Amino acid sequence: MKLTLKNIYLITLCTSLFLGFMSCELEDTVEEEKAPSEPEVILNTENSIMSFLVVLNDVEYKAEIDTLNNSILLILPFGTDLTSILPNVIVPENATISPNPSSVQNYEEGVIFTITAEDGSTKEYEVTIIAPSDENNIIDLTIENELSQSIRGFIDEESKSILFEVPNTLDLSAVKVSFTVPDMAISEPESDSVIDLSSTTTFSITAENGDVLEYTVSAYTENLLTNPNGDNNGSGWTFSPNTGVETNSEYGNIFYVTANDGDFSPHINQTINFPRDYSDKYVLFIGNLTTEKVIEDSITRHSYLWANQIGDFSPDDWIYMQGMIHSVGANEWEVVSGAHKLLPNVTGTYFKIAQGLRNGDPYDGTTCKFRDLEVRLFESAEDAAIYVSQIYNQ
Repeated sequence: MKLTLKNIYLITLCTSLFLGFMSCELEDTVEEEKAPSEPEVILNTENSIMSFLVVLNDVEYKAEIDTLNNSILLILPFGTDLTSILPNVIVPENATISPNPSSVQNYEEGVIFTITAEDGSTKEYEVTIIAPSDENNIIDLTIENELSQSIRGFIDEESKSILFEVPNTLDLSAVKVSFTVPDMAISEPESDSVIDLSSTTTFSITAENGDVLEYTVSAYTENLLTNPNGDNNGSGWTFSPNTGVETNSEYGNIFYVTANDGDFSPHINQTINFPRDYSDKYVLFIGNLTTEKVIEDSITRHSYLWANQIGDFSPDDWIYMQGMIHSVGANEWEVVSGAHKLLPNVTGTYFKIAQGLRNGDPYDGTTCKFRDLEVRLFESAEDAAIYVSQIYNQ
């Protein structure tokens, strides 16, 4: 085909137009690809309770948060009014909590809170607030004797000790014990249990809040002296010359020992047999003593208690129990006592009351006096000390 100049011109023009069009379209595409896209919006999915606390009297109490079970437990002091609680609750950013904690005040029962995250997802928490009792004391405790009669124990809260005066004939290996503890407290052993009281035992009381308190429980004997008041002219006692029993209008019967010049330690005595094995336990001697005269810085004319142990002992084991002497002024009554550890295989004690004498200070007819005499057996020296300070003559 013969190309004319006109045809060549038309072809060239069309080609230029086509290439120009394609170039513009390519530029538009490149420009569209280079234009910045709109940022993707990511919403917070966190819907947990991060912190739950209550401030009482400037003290913060933080709750335990169980993320596995979606539960919250807050323990407040005993006596807190659970109907008026304003907690501080922290949730994630942009999350909401319903109901509003500031509008919920009564936590006597569990409260359900719903946390809604920014993305709309929700999670529920059950909040429990308690103010458990911290009381874990023994209020009252009794045991039964062989006649099923109640014997009430003496409770010393300072030392957390409970002491029972028991009949010498009571079988302590199986004693029924009954006691009272605060509401919601748990005891070990339980009330109305049968326990072995032949040695010190321990009671454990757990309060509602988990606090544990332990009491030691022990028995001690009745007064082992025969006729401790000296009735019937002192039946059961042995008297030296110039000793005896007189009657006082204020105190009743009183033992007396008068020591004259030349006398050899006049005294009154009694032998006591123990009702059961008390090896390695403690014997307490106690009485109220006075004297008519004293010598300064001397034991002479002071009244005293003295004893020794009886049993299958070698001479090297012989134990004198002394040091129990009146130490105040003339005509002043003083409680004098001594607790002494007993040897193995002990079976009894020889007990006497007498007037002191130091070499060089002769007797002169002074009279010493004794009343409220007791001999008792205890599990420990500490138990005996409680008896002396809080039970004797009360």
